[in-house]
Amino acid sequence: MRASKRLKTGFVLVIVLLSVNLLAPFFTTREVALLLGEYEEQERLHSNLQQLLSALKDGETGQRGFIITGREDFLTPLYQGYGEVDKTLKVLKQDLRHDAALSAVLQRLEPRIDEQRTYFSTVIQLRRDQGLQAASDLISQGHGKQLMDHVRSLAGEVLVVLEQRMLVLEQKLRAHERLRMVLLVSMTVVDLIMIGLLFYFTFQALHEGRQVQRNLQGLSDQLSSGMQRVELRNREISLLNRLGRAMHLSNQFDECYQIIDCFAAQLFPLNSGCLYLYHPSRDVLERVLGWGGNQEEHEMFEPQACWAIRRGQSHEVKDASKDLLCPHLHGSAQAPQGYLCVPLMAQGEPLGVLTLLGQPMVDQDLAETFAEQVALGISNLSLRDSLRQQSLVDALTGLHNRRFLDETLRRELLRASRKQLPVAVVLLDVDHFKRFNDTFGHEAGDLVLRHLAIEMKRNVRTSDLACRYGGEEFALVLPEISREDAIERCETLRLSVTRLQIRYGGQPLGPVSISLGLAWFPADGEQADVLLHAADTALYQAKHAGRNRLCIYRSEAGDATLASS
Repeated sequence: MRASKRLKTGFVLVIVLLSVNLLAPFFTTREVALLLGEYEEQERLHSNLQQLLSALKDGETGQRGFIITGREDFLTPLYQGYGEVDKTLKVLKQDLRHDAALSAVLQRLEPRIDEQRTYFSTVIQLRRDQGLQAASDLISQGHGKQLMDHVRSLAGEVLVVLEQRMLVLEQKLRAHERLRMVLLVSMTVVDLIMIGLLFYFTFQALHEGRQVQRNLQGLSDQLSSGMQRVELRNREISLLNRLGRAMHLSNQFDECYQIIDCFAAQLFPLNSGCLYLYHPSRDVLERVLGWGGNQEEHEMFEPQACWAIRRGQSHEVKDASKDLLCPHLHGSAQAPQGYLCVPLMAQGEPLGVLTLLGQPMVDQDLAETFAEQVALGISNLSLRDSLRQQSLVDALTGLHNRRFLDETLRRELLRASRKQLPVAVVLLDVDHFKRFNDTFGHEAGDLVLRHLAIEMKRNVRTSDLACRYGGEEFALVLPEISREDAIERCETLRLSVTRLQIRYGGQPLGPVSISLGLAWFPADGEQADVLLHAADTALYQAKHAGRNRLCIYRSEAGDATLASS
């Protein structure tokens, strides 16, 4: 027991020392970083000052070359040097604004540079005006050399100060480095001593309770394995939750299949697989996606060809020579290695089957949970798609309804307005429709409306919009069409309706005719409700004029004019 107490004490000391080991470099490194930053700042000032002297020398060289040769191109280094000097002086003034000593030297240096620049300009102008001899006489007086020497002297003072500072910083850095090394070596020695003591106490503790230690090791291994399984399960749950959220936000089946493909590859990275869904005919299943290099040959198969669908539960095959192999996997290169088929069920209704192949075998619980999420997502998407269709399509005629017309017409008018294109809006209804309902019953009236819808679909372009406006009233939107073509298309529809021979219960329903009212964008209005009102006005005029005719709205008079009968 004493060894155990020593071991605990040793561990506490090691933890304390390790904490010190972690914190000590932090503080020393921070101090070194500050010294390095200060050193780099002094080094940059030193470099800028040397760059200033170099620019001055370049300018002096250019001036001398011009004096000797008289060539203007020798002045290029001088003018470039002017720019470099101004730029460097500006940087130095900014950097030294808090350094009183060096800032004072820089203030003395700047007028000398200006005086030197004035001297260069005087010599250059004298060379241009009076020639080489006059310029040489002025240079021989030595004033330019005195200016340059003075500038070098002032710059040298700054350089000396900067070099001294850099030397001091280098010494501090070396001292900190030595201190760090001493600290590191000391801590390492102490750590080694403590580790040696821990080994000694550990062996003593193991000697006292070896069997207990083996049991603890076994428990530790079990805990580690359990933690790995928990982490794996948490990852799988997270992926399944993300899959459910992504499928809930999906509005298209193609997008939904891409989401399933993405998450299946993450959940089953070592297995290939494919997803089959029932065809709308419900007599076959067709493949909608595959992942993991799956090369299944069967794009579709009958429901009886999969044991999972026939049994209504998961079907796992570990040994193809002993277990029942699904007929739809005959000829597959991966099926003999083992596979799992999981039926997709939503609200007790079969939707398809998920097939996972290859080694290692997948976790059946995970596969079934994944299948549930996929089935629920596909079922919800199918339901939303069905509801969307029901909300936009009239169930009796198969045409779009009033709601779809309102949304689409506004969008079509905006597009036509941008492109400056015409749009024809037509309202029509069945003449004397009440006669069909009263004489033959409402089913006969519904039959007339369905036949009218068929004729409308047959007589409009794919770009046109045919809708049931309400009751026996219908609407047509004809974008990008001339007035003559719109009238001709309306007349064609009217004549085709008059030729209908509809029978109900073995007896003819009699002649069928329609009246039409046409309004024009933008002449008769630029808003959807205005155009519909204009078309309705024209339709009313057609009814008033005797029915079975087309009337065109005239915006100037606010009424409709008869087009044909």
